[in-house]
Amino acid sequence: MCPVFRDKTVSKGRPLCFAAAMPARPPISMGMYDPDNHRDASKLSIVKKESKAEEEMSKTMREIELKIHSTGETFSMPAMVCTTVWDIKLMLSERLGMDPGQITFVTKQGPFWRENKDPEEIARKVLVKGIRSFERQRPTHEHPFVVIGAGHIGLRQAMVFLKYGESNFVIFDRKPKVGGMAWWDQANVTSKLQTELGVYHLGFDETLPCPENDYPWPSRDELLAMFQKGAEEYGILPYCRLGTEVQDVKAEGQKLDTKYEVTIQKLDSESKAEKLAAEGVLMYPGNLSLPRREEYRGEDEFGGTIAYGMFDEFGYKEATGKDIAIVGHGAFAVENVRSCCEFSCKKIYLVCRRKNIACPRYVSWLSNQSQSALSASLFLHAMKPMYDLLGWDVWTYYAVQGNANRSNCYIQQKARFGIGDVYFCAISWGKLELIEDPMGIKRLSHHALHCGSGRKIDVQCILKLLGFVGDPSNDRVMKIKEMVGFWVNEDPRRYLVAEPVSVMATNFGGTSFSPGAISWAEMGMHFMHFPKDFTDKVLPTGMLPRHKADETDEGTYRPAYVVDARHGTQTGVFIGSIIPFLMERGAVHSQIKVERMWTLHPVDKFIQYCKEDWDHYCEKFSFEGLTGPGFPYTPEQAHKYLDMYREENKVAAKEQCSFYEEFVDGQLRKAQSAR
Repeated sequence: MCPVFRDKTVSKGRPLCFAAAMPARPPISMGMYDPDNHRDASKLSIVKKESKAEEEMSKTMREIELKIHSTGETFSMPAMVCTTVWDIKLMLSERLGMDPGQITFVTKQGPFWRENKDPEEIARKVLVKGIRSFERQRPTHEHPFVVIGAGHIGLRQAMVFLKYGESNFVIFDRKPKVGGMAWWDQANVTSKLQTELGVYHLGFDETLPCPENDYPWPSRDELLAMFQKGAEEYGILPYCRLGTEVQDVKAEGQKLDTKYEVTIQKLDSESKAEKLAAEGVLMYPGNLSLPRREEYRGEDEFGGTIAYGMFDEFGYKEATGKDIAIVGHGAFAVENVRSCCEFSCKKIYLVCRRKNIACPRYVSWLSNQSQSALSASLFLHAMKPMYDLLGWDVWTYYAVQGNANRSNCYIQQKARFGIGDVYFCAISWGKLELIEDPMGIKRLSHHALHCGSGRKIDVQCILKLLGFVGDPSNDRVMKIKEMVGFWVNEDPRRYLVAEPVSVMATNFGGTSFSPGAISWAEMGMHFMHFPKDFTDKVLPTGMLPRHKADETDEGTYRPAYVVDARHGTQTGVFIGSIIPFLMERGAVHSQIKVERMWTLHPVDKFIQYCKEDWDHYCEKFSFEGLTGPGFPYTPEQAHKYLDMYREENKVAAKEQCSFYEEFVDGQLRKAQSAR
């Protein structure tokens, strides 16, 4: 990735970011032939070669200043001595979406001004003609952009629009308040954030301050309050029409001439549906929205409570002093283990067909504080202290494909990681028993669950946590035949993002949502403003993944909008590499992530919070007569895995790792002096 520099001389309240200019000269062959293969090597000795001193000098970085002739707007940027006029023209034309031939550079020589030729090295001070601003001028539009969903990404989309001066938009959501379906509907009152607050908050932006509270795992109600407060403070609420359902999106026309008509219905009134002309539609339907349901033979004979552990359907006080079975092993099942422990159930059985990888909190922190992505092998190695408590080897799980010496691996898992230490604490203290039965649940009888293998489990409550499936109505509303990246039917102004499902990775840049939310929102905005970039630059490459609705997942209908992790990653990486604005913003997002995580959750403080939480449950279990181990991550172990990551990052980020190293060293020195 190219280094990114911010110019502080540009007005309008925010800095411009430009990648350092690197030479981009065409090859000598000009596509006709390869000189190395067609020339006699013995005769190449007569060609003058650049000396080592000249070579080093040509790659020396220096500061150049560009000034627009008509407006006087300037910015400075670093460039190599050997960088040519053509290199800078290409960079500007890519960013501004124009032909480089329209740009002219002139410099002063004595009393005269001289036009610079394309092959010449760029001068230190240059006057630029042919452009009016270093910011790309977006076209005006008569109708508003429509945003469907006022959850995390929908609110982030509003913030991105407002940050970049776009005020002609409107947000619709079925709910009477902001916050989104995941926290209003799916989460229970007992639910908490599994990842860290540093990478899950609405103000995740370089222009906004860090949250004041440094506790890593806020509750559902605290998060909903954060969304409401943010919507008020950032001026989003005037753009929201809450309690309103989008019933239909009609698109008519071809490519860039498409017109959109949105049908909306106010839910708390009997008024007729409205029709609204829109310039484009961005839909954020939230996580998978419908619970996967399954009924077992003998449920009418069970005699106890059978419920889904979501939507506040189950009152956890009912589990106090009782044995309970949790069916499933996804992220929400792991969260329900914590809730059951909190309400002092007697014994917990986690019943699943196969074990998924559960992620310790420290390992989640390690990936979320990273600059370059954490390798999957280090991700698993860092889990070892926790898995050793259980006597399990995570490298043997079905989801892991690794080499013999465990230096490389690929993780592919249908369910997302459940993140939480209480899962490991409860198993190691004997509070929780994990039952893995490939044959699943055969039937129920009075206060008993019978596994396919024949084992009988005596319980008084059963919680079903079988995951979620997509809502087919989202395909219907957006008229989706095929998702191309995150775009509907190759239309740059019909954009839909629902967090990709599953885990498919050889490295991990994080486990949380805000870095992805800001990236998706900026991506959506860019192509709403500049759809021609999509039709002319992106689509012709054929690099975007495609997905249609299918029923290949064991009879479960999977709508087209529900894409997997590979689809999402491939889309993000490719779009970020072909659009200069998004490439530059990607580097800024990494810096925000590092700054927020280390400001709010420095390693020693985070480990202390983890240990306090572990000790809280150990005290509860001890009071019940159980015994078990202490928290497995010492500060020394935490620093050991952190040092291993820092060595990885130096190799992956190369010269760009200086920001990370300086910032982390500064935070570590601050923590040491505080002690």
